[in-house]
Amino acid sequence: MFSQTICLRLWGIAALCSMNAAAFAATLVSADVHKPDHPVVQSQEFLGKALAERTKGEWQVVVKHSGELGSESAVLEKVRKGELDMARINMGVLADTVPAAKLMSLPYLFRSREHMWKVLKGDFGKRLGRELEATGAVALTFYDSGTRSFYSVKKAIRTRQDFEGMRVRVQPSPVYKDLITGLGGTPVPLPYDKVVGALRDGEIDAAENNLPSYVGSEHYKYARYLSLDEHSMVPEVLLISKKAWDKLGAQQQAHLSGAAEASAEFMGKLWAAKERESLDAARKAGVTIVEKKQMSLTGIEGAATKLYTTYITDPADLDTVIKIMQSR
Repeated sequence: MFSQTICLRLWGIAALCSMNAAAFAATLVSADVHKPDHPVVQSQEFLGKALAERTKGEWQVVVKHSGELGSESAVLEKVRKGELDMARINMGVLADTVPAAKLMSLPYLFRSREHMWKVLKGDFGKRLGRELEATGAVALTFYDSGTRSFYSVKKAIRTRQDFEGMRVRVQPSPVYKDLITGLGGTPVPLPYDKVVGALRDGEIDAAENNLPSYVGSEHYKYARYLSLDEHSMVPEVLLISKKAWDKLGAQQQAHLSGAAEASAEFMGKLWAAKERESLDAARKAGVTIVEKKQMSLTGIEGAATKLYTTYITDPADLDTVIKIMQSR
């Protein structure tokens, strides 16, 4: 009788464990504005495969690309509200609500990508993670977004004076709105998917982005001057809703985090190849490419660094920025 009772209890525990395991089976939906061939989309799909392997097929990730679920700002809000599982977001979109992201968005803060990754893997990265969680999202990993540079329709940008009178598309970031204004241009906030039409129709004179986006979104067909000033080195971040994250057990979180990190390594290799390919494609298409050494950046950087005092009102943040600059 005793052994029978023990067996029944063990059977009950096993059944409960089986039910709990089944409860973790899930399909996570991740949103992106980029097309299927973009490295960030391919990397999220890689994450899905890695997650399926780690969970023996219990989980999968479905990537809704090409802006199917809305702009980056729109899907960010859905993630924060728990209406969407995951989304890949450019850090600049977070600048209005995440103080650390605003600091990272300061133009000409980083001198190299190696410098940027060093900062992100340290105490500053931990602070960024805490601030993101406070808004309802958890950072799973960061993807290399390369360096952002300006490109224009009518003339090349080489000096500060070249910005005068230009209508320049910017992300919804107060930092870059003020930068363009300070340079003598007019900032025009537009969703990413509206930029190519605005360049084609003459609604804007210039924009800025990384090389794969410049070529992949066909901006190069209308903005025929590329000025490689490398004013921004801000990574992409893959977010998961905190509501979704908190429902996971420690093992499930570990599986997802591990798959995300693997996807970041995969993305780094894709990105390096894509940058080379994009620059070659722009050259072959006849784009006028102005190298950084061919530009006079003193006046442009001077206008940019003046913004530091505008956006750094907390003495602790000023210390943080000084430390970042000293760590170059």
